[in-house]
Amino acid sequence: MGVPTAHLNLDIASVQLTEANISWKTASEDVQKTIIDIEEYALSLDEIKVFSGQKVILDFIENEKNGGDIWTDPKITVALLKNDKRTELALDDLGEFRFPTNKGNYVLEVKFINSAGSAQYVGNVVIQ
Repeated sequence: MGVPTAHLNLDIASVQLTEANISWKTASEDVQKTIIDIEEYALSLDEIKVFSGQKVILDFIENEKNGGDIWTDPKITVALLKNDKRTELALDDLGEFRFPTNKGNYVLEVKFINSAGSAQYVGNVVIQ
């Protein structure tokens, strides 16, 4: 079971988030990746523009080369980071969450944890 990819489904497009810290070990794959400064790394990525208060859907897609396995009960968290301040966002059972109304530049951090390990994804989000 490979590291999944994380996607933000916006109204008109789907954007793949970038892998950051990964610690994933299964019978077929062992992936270890470490990023020291998450905010600096994420802010170097292309901007993802969203609207104040916009609702989006977070979707995970299995790594195709491993047969598209399904995960059991992953723990998923979503947060916005700015100047070392962390704001957790509520994620519903359908994978939907809403961006806050505060405009500005943020780092979106998504964590996916299950029996195979953990994967962290980031995006450079501009709330306009």
